[in-house]
Amino acid sequence: MPELPEVETTIRYLKSKVKGKKIISINRSQKKLRKNLNFQDLEQISQKKIISVERFAKYIIIGLENDNYIIIHLGMSGRLKFYSNENYKKEKHDHVVLQFNEFKIIFNDPRRFGMFFRLKDSKEVKFFFNNYGTDLLINKVNLNKIYNILIKKKISLKQALLDQSLIVGIGNIYANEALFHSRLNPQRLTHTLKKAEISKLLSSCKFVLKLSLKNGGSSINDYKSPDGTLGSFQSLFKVYQKKHVIYKKKTYKVKKIIQNGRSTFFSPALQK
Repeated sequence: MPELPEVETTIRYLKSKVKGKKIISINRSQKKLRKNLNFQDLEQISQKKIISVERFAKYIIIGLENDNYIIIHLGMSGRLKFYSNENYKKEKHDHVVLQFNEFKIIFNDPRRFGMFFRLKDSKEVKFFFNNYGTDLLINKVNLNKIYNILIKKKISLKQALLDQSLIVGIGNIYANEALFHSRLNPQRLTHTLKKAEISKLLSSCKFVLKLSLKNGGSSINDYKSPDGTLGSFQSLFKVYQKKHVIYKKKTYKVKKIIQNGRSTFFSPALQK
């Protein structure tokens, strides 16, 4: 699943291409997505200029000149593709096509867990994201607030990182990597943490997200940037899908467990 760095990589590319450009037309397939456009949405989007391209959590937010917004979530296997008009050939699973004067932006999603829908004004956007937590690459982090929430819970640290009402955008891959970077055990219960440990974990989350972003995200399944470029952060994984990790010239075993239906990789000798 594309996580925060992959979505951020996507919007940085899109912003350079579509900001200030008019959507000439929009077409959608009849196949169902998790959330899709209706006929009225198509009318409101067509012939409108794009004012902004932003990201919050794993969502892409495209602002239009009539105070409408296109909201995109890439789901499990979705991606946005950029093609010049002459180079585009329709592919299987192309569900939404935004036509501009000289190019197209296509939403492709083989598993159809993605979302491509409209919100009619900024109030609806604010309401939609009202229950989401802190975006570590956008928001100022309130350590005391996060600490007070975590010490009242008795859930695993890994589960807490995946809770989008607390911290947004971190999925399974980056939770594994951030926990290793902070040397914290993913099975540890949140109420046992000290404030300094939470501070270290948040710093590790930021570090891992920024490092992945610098390397174009992770391409281990379907993810590619809109121009087809693969991310390379998977070559820097420390524990995710690994059997051993080297730390200070010593080799330590990586253990794989299942937490809440997801694979967790960690080094019991290094993560406490």
